[in-house]
Amino acid sequence: MNTNNNIITWNCRGAAGKDFYRYVKHFNDVYKPIILVIMETRCDPHRAAKTLKKIGFDDYVINSNNGFAGGIIVAWKIDGVHLQLERSEEQYIHLKVKQNNGHEWLFTAIYASPNDTKRRLIWDQLKNMASNIHLPWLLAGDFNNIAFASEKKGGAQAYSRKCKVFRNNIEECSLMDLGACGPAYTWCGPIFHRGQRIYERLDRALSNESWRLEFHEAIVKVLSRVEFSDHHPLMISLTGNKHMRSPNRFRFKSAWMLDEKHKDRLLGI
Repeated sequence: MNTNNNIITWNCRGAAGKDFYRYVKHFNDVYKPIILVIMETRCDPHRAAKTLKKIGFDDYVINSNNGFAGGIIVAWKIDGVHLQLERSEEQYIHLKVKQNNGHEWLFTAIYASPNDTKRRLIWDQLKNMASNIHLPWLLAGDFNNIAFASEKKGGAQAYSRKCKVFRNNIEECSLMDLGACGPAYTWCGPIFHRGQRIYERLDRALSNESWRLEFHEAIVKVLSRVEFSDHHPLMISLTGNKHMRSPNRFRFKSAWMLDEKHKDRLLGI
């Protein structure tokens, strides 16, 4: 039985190449998630889902991408959880989670559109859902918005009105931001002249009060970004594995060769 309780969400910006397989396999080997959410697949989601099955995920649900835009896959391991599809729309997949330990709650994987009009639509839908939800509820993914000006660095100043609208949407759904440890920004833009970039916190996890009370030890961690994507993966640990980290890499220091004791050991003498 899978005793890990980690969920990873990642806007990978393309799931067709070898890099995708390599990095997802690494996440699986190190963090052993029971649920994995992949967004912005930029390919046939069924093709990416087959890759996830090779890595060890038993089942999945998808919504289709629109050309190079969108696309969400939610995959899981049946020795830890079972997911039941409740609703699937262009910008989210809404599921009921049944853990093998008996816990039941709702999970919504989000990939909000960068288009303001479409993003208003998803919040209208979430508000309607929120009024009828009585179970613990977790939402996570790429919301394509920031809540405060401090969640942006570089470029033009953040629009305070847009930030306020985003915060109001969260409040109207009776949700709270679960915060995160790790890098403050989850997305970085392209390099402009003079090497400048824009950084924003676009990826986050939200929950209602009953989810937070049930999983009071849960933490959210922003994992290291890889060059393959402009987004950091997000990991939600339901049991609070605060000290989880990737295996340390061996790093050789040339100064060791100046010490005869270390030199003998390094050369196997």
